[in-house]
Amino acid sequence: MAPRSPLSHVPPEEFVKARDALVRQLRERGENEEAKRIAALRRPSTALWVTNQLGGRAAKDVEALIDSTARARKAQLHGGTDALRDAMHGQREALHRLMAEAQKSAAEIGATLTPELQRRIQDTLQTAATSAPEALRQGTIEQELSAAGFGALLSGAPTPASKGEARKAAFGDHKEHQKRLLAEKRERFRRQREAQRAQQAARRLAVRAERLEHIARQAQLTAERAKEKAREGRRAAEESAARLTQLRDS
Repeated sequence: MAPRSPLSHVPPEEFVKARDALVRQLRERGENEEAKRIAALRRPSTALWVTNQLGGRAAKDVEALIDSTARARKAQLHGGTDALRDAMHGQREALHRLMAEAQKSAAEIGATLTPELQRRIQDTLQTAATSAPEALRQGTIEQELSAAGFGALLSGAPTPASKGEARKAAFGDHKEHQKRLLAEKRERFRRQREAQRAQQAARRLAVRAERLEHIARQAQLTAERAKEKAREGRRAAEESAARLTQLRDS
């Protein structure tokens, strides 16, 4: 079984950058053999990465799958129909729970499990449960595995994905990555456009508020002048009335 990679939890999209940085650190510390081993690691596909997370995220369900697969194989070899049926039921239940956890793991790195990705994860889980149970537990499966029928699964013969399937898988992952990048770009553009609109609206409102404040100041000044003229008129009227009274009394 391959040793646990220190990059096992690094999402596929960040893998190459993280790997190269770790290789530089190891070489600087003089750990050349480990640096060589890490440098040889290849970016995992989304399906393989998600599968390798399950040993740590759902250890109980992984163990249930390994156990039920071993029981199914034993029952097939010894002709135990009831035992085989129970073991297969256990396999289905464990796989169902593991695929639910796989959905969560994929969502955490922004990946969507298409039906094709789900099939590849399930095939790798089923085959590894028989042919590489410890690697499944430790999350060190090195390549996707293809299920080659029930008989091959129970015989324990692993079937590596073909080169054509590997290329197809890589293309599918790349296509999904490009879709996510395009969606993120569109979202950034939408937010920038909304921010620009909000900024323009804020500027218009600020200009309008300043204009209204100016009008209010002018109105207040006019009102103050009107009040002053009214006070002056009142004083003049009072003075005129007082003079008239004085003339009448004289």
